[in-house]
Amino acid sequence: MSSRRGALILACLALPLTFAPPSRAEVAQPFKITSFVLKQDGTAALQWEGPNTNIVVEFAADYANPVWQPVPGVEWPVSGNNWTGLMPKTGGTGFLRVTTKGGPSTTPIPMKTISLVQITWHNPEGDKFMRNCISCHGTRTKELALDGTTKKAHSTMLGFFGGGNDRCISCHYNGPKFTGPDFLTHSAGALRKQVNYEVNNCTSCHGKGTDNSLYDRN
Repeated sequence: MSSRRGALILACLALPLTFAPPSRAEVAQPFKITSFVLKQDGTAALQWEGPNTNIVVEFAADYANPVWQPVPGVEWPVSGNNWTGLMPKTGGTGFLRVTTKGGPSTTPIPMKTISLVQITWHNPEGDKFMRNCISCHGTRTKELALDGTTKKAHSTMLGFFGGGNDRCISCHYNGPKFTGPDFLTHSAGALRKQVNYEVNNCTSCHGKGTDNSLYDRN
């Protein structure tokens, strides 16, 4: 009887150790690029937070079907949370990520000098999302084409979508996932190009075969 009681006491003492909360080192750290500066000579300065061992910096020419390759001329992996070196000359195209050997990777970013702050401002899932579009982009209500007289889409269509910033969000952030401008795959950093014509029903009036077929699809 006493031996059973002793075993039970030992089991109870071991229980808190079995379910002890993970230490700080064991808790998953965020892994993301925090700073990237690319100079005209191809020299880049890169910083990230998260893992700092077995680090490899990789690039790919295409984001849709990427073939990730380590940046050449470097003995990978490296340690630390920053790296300075020479990037491949890609004519301003291509994408960059930081990865660990056999482990996680950061979200890729364009290999150019677009501000990471601009990406976070336009990301509705981030804590720095800026809903005040007009403060930077203006109201766009009197936007004209290059001839100086023809009204552009903003000038003609904004009246159909409410007022203020809601008008911007209704077109540029519409859709099931409320994703907003995609800097990586479509706009290439051009803030004014991101509208999903199908989701916003532009093609119901302006699609192929209509009187104003602005958005033909082959």
